Amino acid sequence: MTARLTILASGSAGNSALVECDGVRWLIDLGLEPKELDARLASVDADWSQIRGVLMTHRHSDHWKPKSLSRCWTSRVPVYCHRDHAPAFRLGCPDFRDLEQARLFRPFVGERSIAISENWKCRPLRVRHDGGATFGFRFESPQSAFAYAADLGCWDRGLLERLADVEVLALEFNHDPELLRQSQRPPWLVRRILGDEGHLSNEQACELVGEVLKESTTNQLRQLVLLHISRECNSGELAAETARATLAQFGSAAEVFAAEQHEPSPWFVIGESLPDNGDRSRTPLVQAMLF
Repeated sequence: MTARLTILASGSAGNSALVECDGVRWLIDLGLEPKELDARLASVDADWSQIRGVLMTHRHSDHWKPKSLSRCWTSRVPVYCHRDHAPAFRLGCPDFRDLEQARLFRPFVGERSIAISENWKCRPLRVRHDGGATFGFRFESPQSAFAYAADLGCWDRGLLERLADVEVLALEFNHDPELLRQSQRPPWLVRRILGDEGHLSNEQACELVGEVLKESTTNQLRQLVLLHISRECNSGELAAETARATLAQFGSAAEVFAAEQHEPSPWFVIGESLPDNGDRSRTPLVQAMLF
């Protein structure tokens, strides 16, 4: 009942991730143009013929591209998203109506789980963001779980409970507030990013991680993956340093990886058997590096 996750791209220039559960592959978001998305898939030994479904987080343009959404129609790949996403998709993608007519548009039903494979299910998690209906995802089998949340401006207890007891947590670490205020960005954009429906700062994300660790019944977290890191108002090094300090504060041995915009991450493995002595820190967290 193993699963794997690789972040194909993460940032304001485009977002996409690939999930593999029991050998079945799904995409999260289509924020890259088809040629680039094909290249990222090929770099992790994947292609569209293997994709069994696409999960959409929200309708902001860095999370979907019309031509990549059209690829779902030509490849007959179902798209799972909220009903509120459909008007934007119809307006921007000429093939979306064909996708609907072919019943390849599969709206979320509340937070009801979606069957990903024989053993794995995906539960959409509603989060606050100014992209309209916006979601993260919790993937779980009877033995393991991991989660992905890329765009959110704040969090509540309901969300942290849904992120508890995961082996891998991929979470937004968007900005450093001071760097954001010192940037050349217009005041309205700074206010938007700092708002409750904007993006998580390093500190906000660390606070959420700390609460997730406290909420978890076991010390399962093995990998923390940092998403949507701002190129102007943050850095992978700064976000990772902040994250490691928080993990150390809570006695967590989880490793930290900062996802990048221009190249895929390694594969993060979920559900591997642990050593009998329970020493999780020695269990391999990722496959061999791709680059």
